[in-house]
Amino acid sequence: MMSAVRGWAKALMWVGILLACAAVGAFIASRSNPFPPGVPDPGAVPSETPAPSPQAEVTRWTLAMTSRSTHTYRVGGSCTSDWRMERGRIRVSGSGRVRGRGIARLLPGASCDFPSAQLQARRVGIEILGRRDGNRLRIRFRTAEVRPPGSQDLGAFVETLERLRLALRERPRARASERERIERSDGDVFASVARFRLLS
Repeated sequence: MMSAVRGWAKALMWVGILLACAAVGAFIASRSNPFPPGVPDPGAVPSETPAPSPQAEVTRWTLAMTSRSTHTYRVGGSCTSDWRMERGRIRVSGSGRVRGRGIARLLPGASCDFPSAQLQARRVGIEILGRRDGNRLRIRFRTAEVRPPGSQDLGAFVETLERLRLALRERPRARASERERIERSDGDVFASVARFRLLS
């Protein structure tokens, strides 16, 4: 009788040991990675890394300009002025939109071949607008301010600048020249020659 009891006790002890080992193995497995580094998990869903949006890419350029403009009066006589914009800062967005600002300054030598009491402008703030078209930037200009207050350019720089439509290759040191001529209904004529350079 005692040997039968001992046999059942041994059997129960081994069952307990096996259950304890199984529990320990399950606990360790739940805390470990069955796939070592470098081995992909066949059941895992791959995570997609979002591609950077092209809208976030911005290209920056510096636009330089020199201009000579002339206002010829119907009644006779003319005024001429030379201008320079050295650092017009422009940004081209990923969508191709062009925006920027610059300041054009009057160069020495502006004059009329007749007496004039009009105050000559000496600085013009310029807004630069446009869009990217393939490998070119298509740019137009808008006057933001004229200094000193109450002045104007006797050589018609502002009038011709706002009519210009510039197409410039989008690359460092690209150059372009544009001519503009406006014949007004009163017989006066505005004319200009402007030269541009694109700098990185």
